[in-house]
Amino acid sequence: MKKRWVRRVLYAVILLSGILIGGFMWADHELNKVLGKGTKIVDFSSMIKPSKIIQIRNVNVLSEDCSHFIKNQNVLIKDGVIVRLSENQIVNEMATSIDGNGQYLIPGLVDSHVHLKESRNDLFLYLANGVTYIREMAGQPVILEWRESIRKNGLGPRMFVASPPIFSEKGLAGYYYGWTRKSINYSNKDDAQKAIRKISKQGYDAIKMYGFVNPEMFKTTIDMGRENNIPVIGHIPLVNLDTFYQSGQIEVAHIEEITVKTIDEFGKSISENPDGYLSFLKIRSQQIAKKLKDQNISVTSTVWLSESFITQRFDLKSKLKEIELKYVNPSIIEGTPLYKLGWLPGKNGYEYDGKDEPEAKKRSLIFWKTYAEAIHMMTKALAGHKVTIMAGTDANVATVVPGFSLHNELESLSNSGMTNSQAIYSATVAPGNWMKSKTGKIKVGYHSDLILLSRNPLENIRNTKAIEYVFFNKHVINKKQIKTILNAIEDANNENRNIKISEYLK
Repeated sequence: MKKRWVRRVLYAVILLSGILIGGFMWADHELNKVLGKGTKIVDFSSMIKPSKIIQIRNVNVLSEDCSHFIKNQNVLIKDGVIVRLSENQIVNEMATSIDGNGQYLIPGLVDSHVHLKESRNDLFLYLANGVTYIREMAGQPVILEWRESIRKNGLGPRMFVASPPIFSEKGLAGYYYGWTRKSINYSNKDDAQKAIRKISKQGYDAIKMYGFVNPEMFKTTIDMGRENNIPVIGHIPLVNLDTFYQSGQIEVAHIEEITVKTIDEFGKSISENPDGYLSFLKIRSQQIAKKLKDQNISVTSTVWLSESFITQRFDLKSKLKEIELKYVNPSIIEGTPLYKLGWLPGKNGYEYDGKDEPEAKKRSLIFWKTYAEAIHMMTKALAGHKVTIMAGTDANVATVVPGFSLHNELESLSNSGMTNSQAIYSATVAPGNWMKSKTGKIKVGYHSDLILLSRNPLENIRNTKAIEYVFFNKHVINKKQIKTILNAIEDANNENRNIKISEYLK
């Protein structure tokens, strides 16, 4: 009798263990699937060949401060570097020659906040949109491998790679976030020191701070970053703004990070006091902008995403029809049953679930409308105080399409009160200077990260999309090749699609 009971318990334990292991394996598969690595990778190496010497003739060149175009310039590029910039340049018989008459040459764009996940085709979505440099804000070892590959063969945008996000949870919570968020977690100085030394040794360019880090581990991270000569960037953790200004973190990853802090400071319901909050913010935003400028803290924008929240929540189908959905990795937009990580109706975490009472829905509408106005107000204050603003999109977050979204962001910055010149500066000169990289300017000795446009973007910011040629590393692609790239990515996506998206396309 006793043996039979022991046997039953043993069987139960084995069965339960099998269920737990099976459940873990399924969950792990789902978490990896939504990174997008299952989609076929398109090989463009046979189509894009390097050019040793390129000459762009008789073109309008954007000035280094992005304020005006200099007419009738000839630009000579050799081995991916601008070697001559002048009028009346002798035609180089050895060069690939491009007639720039009546066209506009600007630096290649930089998206200062992206998430590649493991969706490698996105690298060419960036190039197809003239984005020749990206800052990956939640890096993983595979992204470091991609960066090294691009350094060798030049086939992709340049990359600045921040570490996986930092968390400060203890025990099981730390393991959970490490697994589900691919984060780095520590809760004491010794573990922080080991983690940050490893981050530095692996070759990450910065430490990515996350928003739920406690004050002690925040300070420890800053101190360890200084010791290892690696900057801390990203979210504002669990400290107030006065503490943050003095912390030593050199960048904030979203304008909304600052705005959310002011909502906390206001201390009242935004839905019930929208005018009162905006009146408060009108003054507070100026104070904050001055402090950020005084401490030389840069801010990355992601304004378009913040604007999208209200439409994603209450009219998701129309928002999906506004974007280039067909080019997004299907595994990313389709999400997982584990939780709402996807982009589509029923899978989008921002979407309104319809359970609220009419009055609650009305309050939510007021909140998100006020939220967007607050983002615009804060953006205008930052620009007014000449805080370094870097255009970033949070690409691969719901509805933010890699490459395409930076043009949306520039338009949002323009609509927020920045001039077209300032908006372009935020996606060229500002991040180039911040990264201490020879990019972002059309200047002798700088990388040939360039875009040739058919229309003037200083007259209309939407003209950044009027792309004729994109120059990157030692390569150049034209409008016809760009179309081929986009078609190939769309075909690869369609092969891997489990959910039809025709009803959401333009």
